[in-house]
Amino acid sequence: MFPEHPNIRPGAIEPREYQIRIAESALRGNTLVVLPTGLGKTIIAAMVAAERLNHGRVLFLAPTKPLVMQHLETFRGVLNIPEGEIVAFTGEVKREKRARMWREARVIISTPQVVENDVIAGIAPLEDFSLLIVDEAHRAVGNYAYVLVAEEYRKRAKDPLVLAITASPGSVREKLDEIIANLGIERAEIRTEKDRDVRKYVHPIRVKIVHVEMPEEVRELHSALMKAYEAVIAKLREFGLLHKKRPTRSDLLAAQREVSGKIAETREGSWYTAMAWITAAIKVDYALEYLETQGVEACLKHLESIVEDASKRGGSRAARMLVEIPEFLAALSAARRVRARMEEIENPKLEVVKELVRKTLARKPDARIIVFTQYRETAALVAKALESVEGARPVRFVGQASRGEDRGLRQREQVEIVEKFRNGEYNVLVATSVAEEGLDIPSTDAVIFYEPVPSEIRSIQRRGRTGRRRAGTVYIIATRGTRDQAYYWSSRSKEKRMLREMEVLREQLSDRLKFEEYADAVKEEKKEEADEKKGADVRKKEGQRTLFDFAGEDSPEVVVDSREMGGGVVRHLMRKGVRVTPQSLPVGDYVISDRVVVERKTSADFASSLFDGRLFEQAGRLKEAYERPIVIVEGGIPGNIPHGSAYGAIASLAVDYGIPVLFTRGEEETAEVILALLRRERAKRRDVAVRGQKRALSDDEKKRAVVESLPGVSATLAKRLLEEFGTVRGVIDASPGELMQVRGVGRKTAEGIFRLVNERYGEG
Repeated sequence: MFPEHPNIRPGAIEPREYQIRIAESALRGNTLVVLPTGLGKTIIAAMVAAERLNHGRVLFLAPTKPLVMQHLETFRGVLNIPEGEIVAFTGEVKREKRARMWREARVIISTPQVVENDVIAGIAPLEDFSLLIVDEAHRAVGNYAYVLVAEEYRKRAKDPLVLAITASPGSVREKLDEIIANLGIERAEIRTEKDRDVRKYVHPIRVKIVHVEMPEEVRELHSALMKAYEAVIAKLREFGLLHKKRPTRSDLLAAQREVSGKIAETREGSWYTAMAWITAAIKVDYALEYLETQGVEACLKHLESIVEDASKRGGSRAARMLVEIPEFLAALSAARRVRARMEEIENPKLEVVKELVRKTLARKPDARIIVFTQYRETAALVAKALESVEGARPVRFVGQASRGEDRGLRQREQVEIVEKFRNGEYNVLVATSVAEEGLDIPSTDAVIFYEPVPSEIRSIQRRGRTGRRRAGTVYIIATRGTRDQAYYWSSRSKEKRMLREMEVLREQLSDRLKFEEYADAVKEEKKEEADEKKGADVRKKEGQRTLFDFAGEDSPEVVVDSREMGGGVVRHLMRKGVRVTPQSLPVGDYVISDRVVVERKTSADFASSLFDGRLFEQAGRLKEAYERPIVIVEGGIPGNIPHGSAYGAIASLAVDYGIPVLFTRGEEETAEVILALLRRERAKRRDVAVRGQKRALSDDEKKRAVVESLPGVSATLAKRLLEEFGTVRGVIDASPGELMQVRGVGRKTAEGIFRLVNERYGEG
């Protein structure tokens, strides 16, 4: 069927038998394909796409821009349709142009965030597509954009088919269940290196772990950091937290969740202090990780960033607390001493990398090598060190985002580096995680892990950069007695568990009956949602109006500021059936009606806007434009704001501006609040209206504004004066003694008002 297909260019591919079998299976239902790196998942996707083009259009999602462009090149080379009908979307393509391409292209390859935004904006005609391909499908969990796009596609397409592809779906069964539920998976095609039909295409990979010792001076620094860590943990134990002798980061994060709940319940100041100490402990734990896995340079840089944070205006409370601990200051001094002597102290990991690269190039001068590092700073350090190795031509390969002075690589630069690596201009790629996932980097002779990674998915992806076209070697460098070793054994254990889960899944999906039993179990969690809908239908029959009856149309509408698009709040609103209209709003984030607008702030944004004065400036603009503005703060009052300041700001917003402040625990709860507001306003038949200018004031508001313009009179005091004297004339005619009878009016204010209203013009 596939070797000679009208939609595949003659001679463009020579499919392997397992690829044909997997593609034919994938045409019979929504399929998860798990296949080791280098065995042609994209070719399988192209074959399925070729057949489905006879039924409609094809949408291919990939998580990064370089991957999108790589798949574009492959599909244009394989599919026998005009190149112009196969297009790529990235955030750089303007929406107006995308709207035209959505109408005209037969194959669209895109990052999921762009498609998600277009689905929300209503310009993506998903009903016209016959196939959705999801690359790196292990990402289809939580709030990642794959989830909403797949959900909308399966609801709207006339004849939907989903093809999900990945090299490693993960070892946690709950996560695998979530992927299956989110993508509507009905079948699975799973292959490992041991399967008979792929075995002959897999080249052997030798994995060697290389242990290094921590130098004596570095051990002393490690000991000093441990004392600082223990000092912070001792503070937390005073709150009844962290009873284990040596709490891990997971324990700290669990304590963080526990304390967040306490704050939400009690609002007690002591729990905000506990939260700051947890943050301090996490900061010290990261310093230990940097030292154990990256070296002194990375550790010291992290410690000094804490000191800098503590010294700046609006810096975190946790940082300020840390720099007051003697043990932390001792560790900082020790790090600076060791850093000053680094030329005398050997960096064992760096020396091992240099030696491994030297030996590999000595054996095979035309070899290609990838060195993986967790952090950009380490990548720069390693690339610089490798310049001294004979025959090595290293280059650093990082993502597109810029961090401070460290500029990321633009997509074009990434493509150029990969091409130069392919043709030998560079022969050592020193890369961060950007090179782990899917990129068509040529097969390498050696992959070096500067540090082990605890994730089995990332470990498999890194290892998959070698052994693709010839045998390869993987070296994993680990410092003895540190979390390096724990990460190594953790990833190995998870990988074995993943293979066991894959075998179980393959068996469960071996026939349709078994799959249906499994699918029922996976979708059990959605029963509540179905029951809720059933309840809504019953209420409707009984004559009760539902949310969607309020608007007199299929679904309610909320206008959302463009900067909020792609966030979790918007996704949750869409899942509730709300029509979301993106727009650049002059004030507010969510326009509920012609009188209600919501300004959404995270806990951190609330803090920064209070510190820099933006909060009350925004409040003024909100009140000028809308009758009933509301501020929602996600996450509660941040720990770095003194309680007096925080509650004072909330009181001022409520009393002086008439703006209530609502607190939510996260994006889903914020969406529920917005939904409740929509329900209220639709019940009152209020229309959505975006406002940017001052709204028309009521007569009472105009009266308050006149009185508020008098010297020393606040909004609250203006209201009291009008309530006391009845009219603006009554306020103006009042004597100082009469004015002073109103609560809040002192002699100075009363005399100032009397003088202003009685003084002749030109005398002031």
